[in-house]
Order: sequence, then structure tokens, then C-alpha cells
Amino acid sequence: MAAADENDEISFKDGGDSDICQQLMDRYAKSSASQHRHLVATAAAMRSILTSESLPPSPPAYFAAAISSLDTSTAADPMAVSALLTFLSIVVPLVPQGGVSAPMAREAVSVLVRPIDGEGEKLGVASLRAGVKCIGTLLVGFCDLDDWESIRIGFGSILKFSIDKRPKVRRCAQECLEKLFGSLRLTTVVKEASDALFALLKEHKSVLYELSSRKVVEGSKAESALKSENAEAAHVLNVMSATIPFLSAEVISSVFSELCKLMGSRFSPLTRQILKGIDTIFKSSEDDAVVVPEIEGVIASLTSYVSLHDKNPADTVVHASTLLKSALEKAEPTLCLRQLPLVCGSLAGLLTSEDDVASQSSVILKDLISSYIDTDNLLAEGSLSGEDEDDLTGGDNINAARSVCTVFESTLNSCDGIPKEHILTVIALLIEKLGDLSYILAKDIILKLADMMKNAAGGTSSSQYVQQCIGAAVVAMGPAKLLTLLPITLNAESHSCTNAWLIPILKKHIVGASLEYYVDHIVPLAKSLMLVSKEAKKSGHGKTLRTCGHELLKLLPAFCNYPTDVPQKFGSLVKLMVKFIKKKTFMHEAVAVSLQMLVNQNKKMPQPSTDADEENTNISEDAKPEVDSRFHYSKKASVKNMKALASSSTELLQTLVDVLTASGTQISSDFKAAIGCLASTLDSSVKKKILISLLNKFDPAGESEIEGQVNQSNDSIDEEKDNRSATKTQLKRSAVLDLASSFVEGAKEDLIKLIYILVRQSFQATDEADLRGAYNTLSRILEEHGWFCSSRFAEVVEMLLSHKTPEDEASSKSRFACFHVLMAHGIQSSSEEENEKAFLILNEMILTLKDGKEEHRKAACDALVMVYTTLKSSSSMNSDELCPKLINMISGYISGTSPHIRSGAVSALSVLIYKDPEICLSSPELLSSVLSLLHTKSIEIIKAVLGFVKVLVSTSQAQDLQNLLQNLLYEILPWSSVSRHYFKSKLRL
Repeated sequence: MAAADENDEISFKDGGDSDICQQLMDRYAKSSASQHRHLVATAAAMRSILTSESLPPSPPAYFAAAISSLDTSTAADPMAVSALLTFLSIVVPLVPQGGVSAPMAREAVSVLVRPIDGEGEKLGVASLRAGVKCIGTLLVGFCDLDDWESIRIGFGSILKFSIDKRPKVRRCAQECLEKLFGSLRLTTVVKEASDALFALLKEHKSVLYELSSRKVVEGSKAESALKSENAEAAHVLNVMSATIPFLSAEVISSVFSELCKLMGSRFSPLTRQILKGIDTIFKSSEDDAVVVPEIEGVIASLTSYVSLHDKNPADTVVHASTLLKSALEKAEPTLCLRQLPLVCGSLAGLLTSEDDVASQSSVILKDLISSYIDTDNLLAEGSLSGEDEDDLTGGDNINAARSVCTVFESTLNSCDGIPKEHILTVIALLIEKLGDLSYILAKDIILKLADMMKNAAGGTSSSQYVQQCIGAAVVAMGPAKLLTLLPITLNAESHSCTNAWLIPILKKHIVGASLEYYVDHIVPLAKSLMLVSKEAKKSGHGKTLRTCGHELLKLLPAFCNYPTDVPQKFGSLVKLMVKFIKKKTFMHEAVAVSLQMLVNQNKKMPQPSTDADEENTNISEDAKPEVDSRFHYSKKASVKNMKALASSSTELLQTLVDVLTASGTQISSDFKAAIGCLASTLDSSVKKKILISLLNKFDPAGESEIEGQVNQSNDSIDEEKDNRSATKTQLKRSAVLDLASSFVEGAKEDLIKLIYILVRQSFQATDEADLRGAYNTLSRILEEHGWFCSSRFAEVVEMLLSHKTPEDEASSKSRFACFHVLMAHGIQSSSEEENEKAFLILNEMILTLKDGKEEHRKAACDALVMVYTTLKSSSSMNSDELCPKLINMISGYISGTSPHIRSGAVSALSVLIYKDPEICLSSPELLSSVLSLLHTKSIEIIKAVLGFVKVLVSTSQAQDLQNLLQNLLYEILPWSSVSRHYFKSKLRL
């Protein structure tokens, strides 16, 4: 009856005055469908029975009446039976818990089983489905689930219909079966139910084996190979997959064994069901003992299936690949390692398939390699039986790794040209996981990759992943061993360099190598190439050889990337660096980068961000090697390394200073950063000595007097005598200040005073273009030495304000960085004089906010925000008063006379509002003061106020704006109709 399907979707009320019979009559009384008329008639008959026996029209009473009627009905009237089954499917879900006793429920199940089992073919699909649903509901909700006999008959009926040829009936029965299994708790009952299910599997065993051996023609549907008489056997596997999580361990083991036997190497009508069943067992079996006895067999079957990937559907091949990974996880460690090469071999074949399959297979292979090939285990297990490293012996780990390498070597050999990305990324991971032993186990793979690089046509794009593999080898085994396999050598006859393509890969991937290898092997090789290049000028090979030699020497930063022998070899490296600095200008950048890496990688804590540090982060990728996150120094190693760096840095720093200042050109940002790094390892007295030496070198008669001035009182510093040429003075100051700024970090008071004298002398000069170094140096002094700001506050403010804002962006940024520190100090000071100086700085900032150059406005804006941030995070006693104090200082300019100043003050407030919108909430009078400026006649001021409002509205929360809305709208709405000067557009918020 179709009504049954409808009733599943329609809810019926229970309780109170809700009579099921009346609900059915109300719903179907006007229907002309015969099934509806039979259903209404059945409901009316049931109510008549209840009325005659004076029973209430409750669901339990209706249930009893309907079961009784079904029990006495005859099979000769299938319409009546169908109507009763439909009626029961409506009533049973409405019966409350405990509304039917367990014995009565058992009897009712027996009554329901008779018509659907005996005369099921005469009943419609809907009626059968209704009957199955009733049985399932009664079994789960009312029968004694701890008594197998109580549920045996109903269980058997549901099990029978779970493989029925009619999809709706079958689906309903399978759902009921799952619910019933999920409700069973008693072990003995679970065992009986499991055995009954397994008996069903054995009953169809012969058909299943016949189906599993049947090949499905490619392109045809698997279902078409299932005849009607075989369909039930196939449905058995679906039932198994659905119920496996609830079965007894013994039956799960037996089912797993049968599924393994059914799994063939070619796709069959049952393959998807078999794979699903195995997958379910792997996921649901908490005890691996259930699958261990058959695990080797299932690995073999799945491997065989995956190996024939070109003859089997792609989705099943990927599913089988995933199950192979799960199977290895379930296997014993020894078996797992023994089977790993077999599994990897089958999966490796998928790496040449379509991208989707290859990508998924690549992920699975990477997971397997990461899980089962471990560097530490290999090193612990491997041993060398003789001097020949090829005599490596070991146990299961070594043998598995060696066999896996053989698999991928074969994969590479089978490729025509450069392999696909998916193959190479797996190989790169394999080499990485092999670690030092990749030199032995992956030797042939690396040699094959090298051949591919030599034969690669075109640029590097086609060989990108090959390079990554060789880069992984560089990291795994180190450059020394790799260059033993693939030596970079000079061919004297042809005047050529073999394997020169390796140099860029080495530059990018070397990490954790030794300085000794660079000094003793790389440098001599580079020298020999450059020497021969001179002789080969006429042959045309000279330039190529010279370039190779230079690039080899430029591997210096790569070898300084977490080197392992800094305490032993840094002294030798310093001597080499000194030669590079003096004689080889093309090595300057490499030396600078190397020094930064050596120092920064050994510092215990990150240093405060400075201009030099920012420049260091912008080192070009060509100069800076990749840093492997796995490499780092222990605290103990860092301490030893820093001691070694400090012990040899004085000579190197002095050389840098001498050579770079002698050139008379501006020092590069790389060398500034390098000098700063070296200087940070030295004592302040050493840095002071170097700086004084430099000053004496420039002008022994004049500049040496500065040292004497440092020891005098601050007020006795005399002005610099200006008898020299302007050009010489500018070059001198520029070089000295560049170096002085690098000495600020960690400097003691006497050195800071010396540096400040140099800064002041630059400010006293008439050439404004010479102040970039002075601004930068002064900003670093103020940021890193708080005592200096306190002791020289007034003097420094006057000195800065006596000069106009510089034209170049860098100087402007440094100038306002100075103002940030000074202004924050002045506002926090209790001195009235220092407070007044803070007002002068604020005046400068406000004027600059109205400057025509964007970079100047940005510098002032950033400085103002930093002042506010500094005050807000201040730990002083009166910290709560500092930010309001700044706001009041700015607000004071609003009442000024100059429109330029007043609009600038509003702009300054806009900057702070953007940073912290709560300013207006904490100071309501501030908003009123700003909005009152809309009544002025100055267009400049009005524009600034409307901009202020726009910032306020766009940064504030809607709830916060509610408190300000009335005041805002009252003042700005009149301007919405004014189209001149873009006022109208500013109001479209």
C-alpha cells in the first residue's frame, strides 16, 4: 500500500484527545484511493473493537486490537493484511515505553512474521516494509534483548529481508538490523546473532566465490553482471559491512578471512563491497588480533589488485591503496617491514597514473615512508662489516629501506625523461628519511637523478623537482658525501667543470655542514678553476671557469648555515674572510651574509628590531640559503660558538672598518648589518677603541681630540673646528656614522657619548644632505639607551628642531623615530621644562601632518601613534593620566588662530581615533570641541573635521556610536546638501 510510505513522512499525534482513528479519517476521508479507504476502514474497525470492549482509544489498545485481528486474518485477503500492517506501522511508534510487555511483544513479532514471511509475494512493497518496520521497532523497544529466544524469530525475519530483491524493503530491514545489533548488550546474545549472520554468509558462499572470480568488462556496470538469483548473495556483503562493528570478535575474524579469500586481483561485481567490508573491519576492530592471522594474505591480495591498476577502476584502486596503509598499521612490526617494499612497489606504479590517483598515492607513500623509515632506527641497526661502505649490514629496518630504494630506482629507470612531480616528491622524502645512510642506500637513485639533470633540456622549471631531490640529499648526507658521489672537478683537457649544475643546489640546501670542508676543499677547488680560467682566456672557456670558481667561493653563506665546527674552525675562516674583504670585492656580500648568519643563529634571544635587522631580513634569496627548521643549536653549543666568534671578531671587525672606510663610498646595508652583528659579540671597550682608531685615521690632529672631550663634563664640549674641505668632511662623517650606528647595541656610556659627539658635529655642519647617518644613529641611541634620553633631553630636542624635516624618506623616518622617544619621555616627565619641549615636538608633528609629501606625513603619523602606544603601555605610577594628557595637548591646538594648525590638530586626533576609537567615549567633550569647528568658515578645517567623523564612524562599534549619534547627526547633516569641496561625498558613510 502506498499509504505506508506516506505515513512514514507524516507525523501522528499521541496523547490527550488525539485519536489515531479520527486522525486517519480526517486525513483520508475524502481520498478516492483504494489503499486509503482500506486503511480508514481498518482504523474504524479497530475503534469499534475498542468501543465494544470499553477500552480507551490509546496506542497500546489499538496495537493489541490490530495484532489480534492480524492473527485471525487469512492470507486469502491480502488487502486486509496490508491495511493492518500499515495501521500497525502507524501505531507501534506511538506506543510509550513499557506500553507493551516483553512476552506480548514476542508474541506480536511471531504474529507479524507469519504473513510477511509466508505470503510476502502477495503483499505490496509498502506493506512489506511496514511489517518489517513494526518487527524492528518491537524487537528494539519492547522485547527482552537479553533473551535470544525472545528475539530469534524476529531477528531471522529481518535478516531474511535485509537481502531482499526489493530495494525499499531491503534498506528498511538493514536499518532495523543495525539498530537491533546496536541495542544488544549481552555477550551470549551477540554471539548468537553474529553466528546467525555468519550462517547467512556461508549459505551464499559458493555464489559469492563464483561472483568474485567473474571479471567485469571495462566500461560496463558491475551491477549488470549480477543475475537476479545472485543479487541476494551480493547483498549479504552489504549487510556484513553494516553490522561488522557489532559482531563478536570470533565472527569478525571469520568474516575477515572470507573477505580476504574473495578479494582477487581483478575487478569483479563484488570488489567494492569486499573493500568496504575490509575497511569497516580495520576501522572498527579495537583488537588487532582479529585481523593479524590473515593480514599477510590481505596485503598480498590488495597489492596484487593495486599492481593491476591499469585494468581496474581508479576509485577501487585508490581505496585498495588506502587499505594497504591500514593493513601495514595492523601488522606486526617485523611483518610490516618485510611487506613494506612489496606495498611501496605496487603503489609506486600509481605515481604515473592520472593526477588525481597519482596525488593520492603520493600522499599514502609519504605516510608509509615517514612511519616506517626512521633515521635513528637505521643508524642504530646498521653496521659496516668492512672498510667498504657498500658492506652495510643490518636487520629488518636496513633491509626494508634498501628494498624500498630498489623499488624507486626501478621506477626512475622506467621513466622516459624527467619523472612526474609525484614520483620525485616521494623520492625526496625517502632520501631525507634515510639521513646519512642515503649515501649508501640511495646512491644509485642519486646518480640517476644526476644523469637527468645533465640531460635536462631548457631551463630549471622542468628539473625543479629533480633539484629538490638532490637538495634533500644535500641535507641528508651533507655536501662532503654528496660531492664524493657527484664531484665537481676540473677537466684540464677540455677546460670545463663537471657537475657545475650542483652549485646552485648546494647554495640553497646546505645546512649543518662543517666550515673545515669549505676551507680545505671548496676554496682550493675554486682557486684551481680561477687559475685555469686565466690560461683558457683564448679558448673561450675562461669566463665559464671563472664564474664557476666565483660561485663555489660564494657557497660561504651556505656553509655558515648552522655549521658544526664553529669553535674549532672559525679562526681559520676569519683569516680567509679577511683575504676576501681585502682582495675579492665580489665576495663582500657573501661575507656579510655569512657573518650575520653565524651571529644571529647563535644568539639566545631575538634582538630588538633595528634598521640593520630589517635590512638583514631582506637579503636576496640568491645570497641566503634555505634554513632547515630541524637544525638549531643547543644552549650549550650556542655559548661555545659565541665565545669562539667573540675571540676572533676583533681582527675581522677592524679589517671591515679599514677596508670599507678606505674606499670612500657609502657602506652597503649588508655590511652595516654584518658589522653590527660582529660588534654585538665584542665588549664596548673594543668597539670604542676601533672607533677612535678610525677617527685618528681620518684626522690625527683634529678628531683624536674627541676622545679627550668625552671625559670632560657635558657642558664643556666645544664646537668642531671647520677648516676642512666640505667634500672630505662629508665622506668622513658618512663613513664614521655608518659604523657608529652599528656600535650602539650593547655600548657603554663612554662609547655612547663618543658616538653622540659625532652625531652632534654632523648636525652642526651646514650640509643638510649629510644628516641621514646622524638621524639613524641618534634614533638608535634614543631607542636603546633610556639614560641618554633623560640626560640630554633638552639639548637633543633643540638640536632636532633647529633643522627642518629632511627631504629623503629614510632620514624623515629616523627623525620622527627620535621624536617618538623624546616626546613620550617629555609627557611622562614631571619637569615643566620638559613638558614644554614635548609641546614643541607635538607642534612639529602637527605641522608635518599637513605636509605636501606623503612620506613625511606617514612618518609623523607613525610617530604619533607610537607615542600614544608607549604612553598607554607605560608602567609609571600615573600611567592612566598619560594618554588623556596627550589628547589634551593636541586639543589645545584646536582653539588656535591658524587654520593650518587647527586642521592639523584635528588630523592628529583622527590618527589617534583610528588607533583607539574609545578615546571619544572616554572624552565626550572632545567630540563636541571638534564638531564645533564645523561652524568656522575655513574650508581646510571643515574638511579635517568631516574626515575625523568618517574615521570615528568607520572604526567604532555600532553600540558605541548610539551614544554619539545624536550629536554627530545634528552637526554633520547640514553639510550633506553642500556639494562644493567634496563635502557631500565625505558624508556618504
